[in-house]
Amino acid sequence: MDAQPQKTPAELLADFERETRLLSLKAAEENRKKKPKANTAPVDDDFIEDTVIAPPKPTEAMFYGFVGELARIAATGTEINPVGAALACLSFLGANVGRDTFFMEGNTAHHARLFTLHVGRTKQGRKGASIQLTKRVMERIHATHTGLLGGLHTGGLSSREGLASLAPDGNTDSKGTDDKRIWVIETEFANVLQQARREGNTLSTGMRELFDGNDINPATKNQKVRCTKPHFGLHANITPAEFRLLFRHNDVSNGFLNRILIIFAERKYPLVASPKQTPEVIINGLADQSVEIIQFAKGGYPASLNGLEMHLSETARMLYESIYVTLESAHESDFIHELTGRSSQQVLRLAMLFAITDKTRVIEPRHLEAGFAWVKYSIASVKYVFPDQSVSTQARETRTHADKILAFLGKHPNGAGLREISVDCFKRNLNSDKIQKALMYLLTENPQPIEQIDTENGARGRPKKVYLLKTATNKTNKIQPIEKERLTRIV
Repeated sequence: MDAQPQKTPAELLADFERETRLLSLKAAEENRKKKPKANTAPVDDDFIEDTVIAPPKPTEAMFYGFVGELARIAATGTEINPVGAALACLSFLGANVGRDTFFMEGNTAHHARLFTLHVGRTKQGRKGASIQLTKRVMERIHATHTGLLGGLHTGGLSSREGLASLAPDGNTDSKGTDDKRIWVIETEFANVLQQARREGNTLSTGMRELFDGNDINPATKNQKVRCTKPHFGLHANITPAEFRLLFRHNDVSNGFLNRILIIFAERKYPLVASPKQTPEVIINGLADQSVEIIQFAKGGYPASLNGLEMHLSETARMLYESIYVTLESAHESDFIHELTGRSSQQVLRLAMLFAITDKTRVIEPRHLEAGFAWVKYSIASVKYVFPDQSVSTQARETRTHADKILAFLGKHPNGAGLREISVDCFKRNLNSDKIQKALMYLLTENPQPIEQIDTENGARGRPKKVYLLKTATNKTNKIQPIEKERLTRIV
């Protein structure tokens, strides 16, 4: 056998390099085969998470009637945001109308008091300036109509006992007061949040009781200070940075913060170096209108309680049903859902106030639209102030999948099982866990849009779970024309 010719060093090096390249190509091909196939399903824009949250934008519906008139006057020739001025006016009116005018919701009597919070950056927010026109009107009323307004407390809230002492009942040591109307102006709401963080502090509990109109009975040793049938309104200020730093999730879950109408508003442009003073004649006119409004609502208070009932007109009641369904639907995150958990109640109180400014006890759709516009602005404010808490990708994705399942079941009146939903609805492009999360979401919605039933035609004789649209869903859809006609008009 002939001997193989010996390769030169150059040839051996060439062979080595060639073998190395072949091995690299082979390894690359193996890696390519191991990679999962790319999902060729169409990209759904709903899965592109846009986390940019713009500042809230006011709508004309917010500036209804007298409140809108005062807000526009406050903003004329100044940098004051009319939203901030209107918010202070609403808070002032709510604190002074008393407990004779009321609205029954079920077995609960609601009164038109508000807790409002103006959020804005230092200097940019013009929080202090926003309340000044309302203060001038209030001072004019005090000068011309002694006893018409309730008391005023300018901050320094500390405890439940302190709240009770602002409008105490009479006892053996003091006469007390029958008029339980107090307007609290808390320029540093950060103080309230700091007090609430202290171990054993009862301020948060007391504030919740005041919003609900419940008696304040501090658990003190001698029980000397108590306040029955309180009617407190709150107007407070805070910066976004302080709010984000000091709030606790417990303040959200225990219902303290969702009793407050949170509004973000900062100064408007162009800048005004020398803001104009509102003429005295206009102050007199605003004061006269305020007197008429408060006298109309105050009735016989404090001698009379719950003597002047308000009610929704028939068209307003239909509109409120649509508003209620809209507000009670799930939001982008549990945080937003909890922090705005009393939105429907806020709409009613605001609508009461707007009706009162018209000196009527019948709440019409225009009053509800104004209240709903404020609540929508408040929800947008919360999302803007807490952007990191406002969006939950998982929750949003689950709702997107749920919407697709609803659309699919709408075309399958006999229902579909998990396998059909996976294969025919999602084309096998969504794993079973995500599909079941979407189904669970739909089953726990209120009202429940789908139902789960067991059939006897499952594999190997086992019952098969089938999901189908509930027939009751069709009934709830009857309110949609109202919602589209009215609610979208004020978006």
